[in-house]
Amino acid sequence: MLQSLVMCCAITIVFWPATASADCKADISKVEYAIDHAKRVGIEVTTAERMRALLQDANKERKAGNEQKCQELINEAKNMGNVE
Repeated sequence: MLQSLVMCCAITIVFWPATASADCKADISKVEYAIDHAKRVGIEVTTAERMRALLQDANKERKAGNEQKCQELINEAKNMGNVE
């Protein structure tokens, strides 16, 4: 029983960053789409510019391997533009 619990925790720790990476990457795509179609989805130009700056920072963090910071930045951009 204890061995199963330890194995489950170990698997979670190993695969969690990959899941965060996938989430951040998917969210980056959503924000990119929203920015590229800002007028159509009702995002003001100044908001789209701020979202683009956050998007660039998120991409830098992702490339640096900081998935948590990437997700924080991209979540801020999503909230700003009401992106699901």
